[in-house]
Amino acid sequence: MKESVVVGASLLLAILTAGTVGLLTDSYATAFAGTPVGFAVYLVVGIGLPQYLLSRDGDSATRLGLAALSVVAGVLVVLASVVLPSASPTAEWGAGFVLLFLVVVGNVLGATVRAFRDGYRTSG
Repeated sequence: MKESVVVGASLLLAILTAGTVGLLTDSYATAFAGTPVGFAVYLVVGIGLPQYLLSRDGDSATRLGLAALSVVAGVLVVLASVVLPSASPTAEWGAGFVLLFLVVVGNVLGATVRAFRDGYRTSG
């Protein structure tokens, strides 16, 4: 599989999925990852799916770990929005919160990928 095709198709699928969920929930913020459900869609479909598909193609444990981590993060975002009494999976987040969440999740995912790579470099 061509990596660019898989990543591009997954991004398009994530946008279409988030848009569909936004139409069904009557919340356009979902399409822009402005709700917990929208953010989870981008984590699972936009990051997890292509990394999983590419890990199968190249037998990459790093990509498989990143796929698993992004799916778990997506599930945790939705679960946290359900468990918290003042939150809802379709409640709109403020722009500042979305930006902060993106920075935190990006740093966590980046640090995890670096840790996987460093671990496999030293063991191989």
